[in-house]
Amino acid sequence: MSESDRPEDKPRPKYRAARAGLYLVPGYPVIKAMASMKDAAAGGMRTIADRHRELAAQRVNPRSRTFNEAMALRRPDALPLAAIERSCLRRKQVSMAVAFVSASFVVGSIGGHNVFGAFLGLLFVGLCGLFALKYEHRIWQIEAGRAAPDEPLGGYGRFFASKGALKRLLNPRLFN
Repeated sequence: MSESDRPEDKPRPKYRAARAGLYLVPGYPVIKAMASMKDAAAGGMRTIADRHRELAAQRVNPRSRTFNEAMALRRPDALPLAAIERSCLRRKQVSMAVAFVSASFVVGSIGGHNVFGAFLGLLFVGLCGLFALKYEHRIWQIEAGRAAPDEPLGGYGRFFASKGALKRLLNPRLFN
């Protein structure tokens, strides 16, 4: 006899009939499903909170580095800053070109009444825009770090707070 077939583990017939009867009540299955989802989400939220605490404890230095500190921590065989800057610029330009092609696809999809295609195109434009932002932010950090090497390197908030950030972001710098 398996473990689940033992008589003491099986619910009694009256209990099973009552439970089956509850499922006939309108809305009870939905309420039961919501309770089950709530229990599952609560466990997930506890896991996320625990992981967040662990990651916060692992951070050695919550303060951001200065440009000089970042340069001191570089390996001797690392790429020169000029090469990193060129690489970021090329990648930004490629991201912007793909975003332009995707935007053209969105316009064509809207013209052809293809809502799903327009949605996918918009998602891809957004993704390419995020890549362009990432590479422009790196370029800005290098330029700002050279100008003020003893100030902490700025994050995205400081990048957007700087004057002309949106113009910098949308400028492909084709003729530099």
